[in-house]
Amino acid sequence: MRASVIITMYNSEGTIGKIIDQLLKVINKDDEIVIVDDKSNDNSAKIVGDYQDTRINLILSEHIGRAKALNKAVNASKGKYIFINDADDITSEVRFNLSIELLNNGNDAVFGNALLIDNIGIKKIEELNTSMSKMNANNSKKVILLKKDSFFLTNNLHHSSLALKRETLLNIGCYDESLEVCIDLDLYYRLVQQKLKLAICNKIFIARNMGNSRVFSRYPKKKYLSNLILLRKKYRDTIKPSIYTFVYDIKFRLMYLLSK
Repeated sequence: MRASVIITMYNSEGTIGKIIDQLLKVINKDDEIVIVDDKSNDNSAKIVGDYQDTRINLILSEHIGRAKALNKAVNASKGKYIFINDADDITSEVRFNLSIELLNNGNDAVFGNALLIDNIGIKKIEELNTSMSKMNANNSKKVILLKKDSFFLTNNLHHSSLALKRETLLNIGCYDESLEVCIDLDLYYRLVQQKLKLAICNKIFIARNMGNSRVFSRYPKKKYLSNLILLRKKYRDTIKPSIYTFVYDIKFRLMYLLSK
């Protein structure tokens, strides 16, 4: 099997059908969509279960949290390549083939750019595809490699645009199930820690729903910043970024102290 699209969902009835409709259009016949429902109490599981396409593998779970749900999906996957896709983000038509091309050219993980949308639930797929296609027609195929210093300055990586080989993800231990916050960020730190090649493509890979996915809407700001500070401290000694990146540690500590 070529690729596995990994989706975890919790109460995603407003968007999950639209996300699946788009994915079924852009994946191959030998790809799969692995969806773990984290015990939603809405109609999310029913919406997915009503699809008759054999490429969809719906896994019903107890409420285990995002990290465990992601790992459950990865362990159930069969594809050579893993694509992460949030339950409210639309994948572009260029993402799969371009990501696989970049992975086969020696990169260990691939991220793309994003079209930010306030509320994907009210947008038509055709409208989103038109917007992404227009942007991709103007965007070059430029790829930059993520440097460790840049990573300690800021993080503009979109988790829902990530693709990597399944073997790579398993080798670094998948997602840390002890974490509730900064799960994706911890994964990126470990990719950098292992000195893997992280490529960021200038093309639009996803239309990202900002209405429901802003980190501070899901977690208290103080909690997020606390975990961010701890992660930076944890990985600083092994990754060894330049000393000037400490300025951002100070920035995040000040934000933490001033947050409620």
